[in-house]
Amino acid sequence: MAKDKLKYGKNIYLSAAVMFLATMLLVCAFSYIKGLGAADIIRNTVMSGMGAFLVLLFMIQSKIYRLFEYDNGEHLLRFMVVYLICLALAFAISYLPAAGWPYLAIFVFLTLFSNLQIGISAGTVLLAVSMLLSQNGTEIFVLYFVCGLAGASLFRGLDEAYKIGIPTVVSVMFLLTGETACVVLYANETLKPELFLIPLINVIISLVLLLIILRFFSAFVIYKHRNKYMEINDQECALLVELKEKSKEEYYGAVHTAYFCERISRALCLDVDAAKTGGYYRRIGILKGENTWETVGGIAKEYAFPKEAVRILREFLDKTAPIKQKETAVLLMSDAVISSILYLFAQNSDVPDYDKIIDTVFKQKLESNVLQVCSITLEELYRMKKIFKEEKLYYDFLR
Repeated sequence: MAKDKLKYGKNIYLSAAVMFLATMLLVCAFSYIKGLGAADIIRNTVMSGMGAFLVLLFMIQSKIYRLFEYDNGEHLLRFMVVYLICLALAFAISYLPAAGWPYLAIFVFLTLFSNLQIGISAGTVLLAVSMLLSQNGTEIFVLYFVCGLAGASLFRGLDEAYKIGIPTVVSVMFLLTGETACVVLYANETLKPELFLIPLINVIISLVLLLIILRFFSAFVIYKHRNKYMEINDQECALLVELKEKSKEEYYGAVHTAYFCERISRALCLDVDAAKTGGYYRRIGILKGENTWETVGGIAKEYAFPKEAVRILREFLDKTAPIKQKETAVLLMSDAVISSILYLFAQNSDVPDYDKIIDTVFKQKLESNVLQVCSITLEELYRMKKIFKEEKLYYDFLR
């Protein structure tokens, strides 16, 4: 764990140093190549450095307060590469007509691999770089800032449903409308079809770039662990089959816990696959004689469980690791509710008061302060409890 923290710290400082220095040095160099005066070169270098510093500040804040989306917080070097690619594009773009700048795609690219705050701030800094190098008017900055802001917001929070149709159409319409208002209508020429040529080319290029970026993002982030999750969350997985052979009671408890982990995580827009894995394997250690974190962690490593699932299992089993993930809270409550109901069924044949059991479980867990540092909200806990109480027919099936 200490080694992971050290590596993470090195990554963020390495990324910060490279991004900051690259921005200032390259802006200074390109300003000189563009033939700008000394005052302009100093202004461009200082302003771009200040902007890059703010981006790095937002990165550090996102790391401290765990605000990165997806697994971006664990892959800061990946974001650094994305930023440097976009920085190179910002320099190249400054040589193009202002109506042809594909900043919609750049804002989305930066946001998907960080979070909304970092993506918008980084996109704005790079847009300012292109503006300073090309010396365009403020209407161009407003055009691409608004379109970038719209695109970054619309594509934020993509999940495995991968619904990109409406965000794509709306983003492209924003760009086309903005190009018409800020470029075509202000051209010092009679309105004619030829004036729409560059804006239309920009829309087409931006659309193509968006689709390429989204394809790349789905492969490296959203569906990165899809095949592994399909393997280990299959009830015919060798580990689960072995668990069933050793103890049918434990196996069916795992199945029922995984069911609620999946249902609740989906309702709360959490990582469904990772939570479901936690439900299936929270007691897999009994295959090796003891259900400790060391045993379960060893099994998870042997079968190459995704990091997100490993983190949930560790927070659930390791008493020294505080519960921080919302998915772990879902697993904790699902395990407690299912275990309590199955225990009461084993004790007598009477139908228990499910609502009372669920209320008791939630009260005990909250009073124990086990979720004290967890990011889950009271509203989400209320929704979770409501889902448990809606499943009375399912509990009757467990008898």
